[in-house]
Amino acid sequence: MIQSLGSFTVSVEYARAHTTFLVKVDGQREPVARMHREVHYEGVRPYTVTAGPGLTECVGYVNEWKALLPDRTTVGTVERKSRTNGADRWTFAQHDLGELAGEPAGAGSRLRHASPLRMAFDAAQVNNVLSHRLRFRSDESAGFEFSRPAGIRSSYVVTVHDPRVSRLLVLSCLAQFNRYVASDPRKNLVDLVSNPLKD
Repeated sequence: MIQSLGSFTVSVEYARAHTTFLVKVDGQREPVARMHREVHYEGVRPYTVTAGPGLTECVGYVNEWKALLPDRTTVGTVERKSRTNGADRWTFAQHDLGELAGEPAGAGSRLRHASPLRMAFDAAQVNNVLSHRLRFRSDESAGFEFSRPAGIRSSYVVTVHDPRVSRLLVLSCLAQFNRYVASDPRKNLVDLVSNPLKD
């Protein structure tokens, strides 16, 4: 089950009528979990997360702000507050773990997210040459981290340092980062295909 994953990668597929995140682990060709919704990436419908043989078992639901168990019990919430003169404030609030603060980690991430010069960067160009890494933790939890390697395609590498961290809520965090922070030219293509009159 996905809750046992210590490290994994996540790739994103965009289409006019669906958005899909595929979760994979080293040494396995097939995904171990899938986060999918039948609407393009700006849709409001939650993602359904499936795992198990054939990825047929529902393990929860995720949107850009929260994660829920299959019975719709809320696991926790994710919040990002954008700031002009400093790094964005990320809060990962898991009900049975408390709040973890997310901060840029590594030189490229600090330059991209915490530098006073960040407003001068073009996100799409910076994504091609700088990776992004966020580390979430608190005094009570070693938390987790994820990085988006440099390149034009959105993909993520996740490392969990505290086994209590909900992998569903981590996926929610990735969904929010991917929608509001990361740049991927395939998003623009989906926009053009979905609405040909859009500027």
